[in-house]
Amino acid sequence: MSENNNKKNNKANRRKGTKSAKPAKRPEAPRPRSVAGQIVEYTEEERKRADQERILHEDNLELATMTRKERHAVKKERREKEMEGMTRGQRIKYLLYYYQWPIIVTSLTVGCLVWILVAVLRSEPPVALSAAIMNNDRSKEITSEIFDTYMKEANINTSYRTVVESFQINLETLQNDINAATSDSAYVRFPNLARESYFDIIITDRGGLDYCSTTDIAIYPDYVLPLDVLEALKPYEVEAEDYYNQSFVYAYDISGTDFAKSLDLGYDQIFLCFPGSTSEAQMHAENFVRYIFNLPRTEQ
Repeated sequence: MSENNNKKNNKANRRKGTKSAKPAKRPEAPRPRSVAGQIVEYTEEERKRADQERILHEDNLELATMTRKERHAVKKERREKEMEGMTRGQRIKYLLYYYQWPIIVTSLTVGCLVWILVAVLRSEPPVALSAAIMNNDRSKEITSEIFDTYMKEANINTSYRTVVESFQINLETLQNDINAATSDSAYVRFPNLARESYFDIIITDRGGLDYCSTTDIAIYPDYVLPLDVLEALKPYEVEAEDYYNQSFVYAYDISGTDFAKSLDLGYDQIFLCFPGSTSEAQMHAENFVRYIFNLPRTEQ
């Protein structure tokens, strides 16, 4: 009996082992659907767009094989054909749209050239020396010509220029003048320009020097000139008081120089002080000091 049972079990197992498994079901390929969920392939509009792209691509290939003159003629013919039946206004709009990028590029180029030309015409030559001359009797007659000899003898580039402005400012009348000052008065304009290093040097009488030292417009020569010039000019040092009534060297007496004698400013004692705090202003001041005192010039 046990043998028969074993045979039945073996047959049943063989039947289970030989039975083939069912193959897995493949997922369906996704189909294109619109927003509404409808199945679509190609609409009429898409076909037209594809045809237009194909024709444009073929035309571009054909144009690439032509000469520049032939391409121009073909494009002109196409434009005229496309504009057939258009009104004047439609033609203008079409041409503006067709040539929009050449028009934009040309306009920008012309605008840049005009801007550069205007900037060049309006720009002034660089400054070799800027001076403020204070309290002189001939303020309307003093011009940049007083530095012509300096420019020539110092061998300064002829494309450079000098600037001269005259001011009537005195420490004795400072408070009254400030109270009555307007926005364009000398007591407003001069300090602003001086503190911005617009002037390289100040040529003045004693009243103007005291004003510049008291108001901190003049700076110490130690901050402006190199050691060799400071040593050479010790005999010409002039002291003045600052805001706290302390005396320091603020200027040099240039009355005996040929340059000062040529000015005819209306006062005998002529002083030179320095308002410029920039390296450029101090370089200009040093060159001028070396010139009027006949000191060796440094190589630029």
